[in-house]
Amino acid sequence: MLIYSITMKTDLLNIPEWAKWIELRVDLSPNLVNYLRDLQDYNVIITDRSIEEGGKSKRSFREKLKYYQDLGSHDNIFYDLEINIIEENIDISPNFGKYFLSYHNFFRLNNEEIISILKKAETYKPYMIKLAQECQSIKELKQLYDICLDYKRNILWLVMGEYGHLQRSLYPYFTSAGSYIASKGNETVEGQLNIQSVENYQHLIKGSMCKWGGLIGGKHVYSSLGIEYYNSHFKKNNIDAIYLPIFLKDTDLEAFFDLVKNNKLLSDNCYGFSLTMPFKKTIPQLFHKEEISNLMITKANYNFYNTDYDAMMKIKEKLSEKNIRKVLIYGSGSMAELALRVFSEYDITLTARNKARLLQMKAERKKIEIIDQITPELYFDLLINTSPIGMKGEDFSQETGISKFKYVIDLPYSHQEIPLAKQVPGDRYFSGREFWQYQSERQLQLFKESIEYDKK
Repeated sequence: MLIYSITMKTDLLNIPEWAKWIELRVDLSPNLVNYLRDLQDYNVIITDRSIEEGGKSKRSFREKLKYYQDLGSHDNIFYDLEINIIEENIDISPNFGKYFLSYHNFFRLNNEEIISILKKAETYKPYMIKLAQECQSIKELKQLYDICLDYKRNILWLVMGEYGHLQRSLYPYFTSAGSYIASKGNETVEGQLNIQSVENYQHLIKGSMCKWGGLIGGKHVYSSLGIEYYNSHFKKNNIDAIYLPIFLKDTDLEAFFDLVKNNKLLSDNCYGFSLTMPFKKTIPQLFHKEEISNLMITKANYNFYNTDYDAMMKIKEKLSEKNIRKVLIYGSGSMAELALRVFSEYDITLTARNKARLLQMKAERKKIEIIDQITPELYFDLLINTSPIGMKGEDFSQETGISKFKYVIDLPYSHQEIPLAKQVPGDRYFSGREFWQYQSERQLQLFKESIEYDKK
């Protein structure tokens, strides 16, 4: 059940084909009710959300009832009522047609309060109970899921906040009745899905489950190139699978994997995850693996891979016939460690802004040399930039003072052109996008093997 939430007149001009349910947010745009006659082919929810529940309506409960009653009772029209404003001793059932009874809480989850709200809501016997709750952790998401799972009635329950996108994208796996979809840029709460989400995640239109996985990391996961890359491949090749951006806080890692493990619908359909910083070390360690990994495959067991290594080796092969001896690695994170491993036979110099980490890395590898980053007179055959410098348009040489090099492996990638790419001829420049393409092709291969394994 996908509900297309309309907040302004322009949304009416481009109602998507998949939309069977429509919500008119009349508290945000009162004139939307003027178009009810044009929406007779849809199930329409009239929502006049109060200020306390995230809307702009100042109507009392009695005023809201009269407003809804004046719009009339029609087979395709449903009315949204907030349970918190229902007054005692008023029988709402005969006043008009079918209605959604909703509850929104933007504060911390209170289990007893939610259970009490559900019991109260059931006494009114609404067409649908809608429950929207802010969740600040995976643990809270799991608690809310358990409450709704124990409740015998079908509930349209939604998470608001940082974990809203995760729960709403996977609503069939959490046995929720549906999800609300906004036009892009008009999301009314954090975590609400938009039309782009429906275009990316093919299972949403069907309202069913498929194989799922995604990219685990910080907030940058939402802008990852992989979201479009993997989902487009799945659609084009009729593979019933989706690839999600999965934002997690480091304090929620164990809770997330416990959630997946203990939810049979999630665990049985999961094919694996890409891992990005800062989780390339910490997630493998949860499963007693010490190696840095950027891929986790969930077939018969959890298997870890480093497709960054595969991509780095592929670029190294392209450089094998070049006259390279002196290599400068800029950075001190996991990708710098990978570059040290792959190019270990070269004359390596290492530098970065994190001086304490540099000293630690040198102590672990006696052969490398450390320099201060402001060294414009030094020359290197190959520069490997593993830092984020360039992603926001920064000039690498101006930022670091390092300007004399012949070949470049520049790992940052962005939707805008990286300045370093303009300074080095194309045949001597290996971009972050090229690197990403190599490792993504390898990940896609392993994802598809996992998906096919589950079919056997």
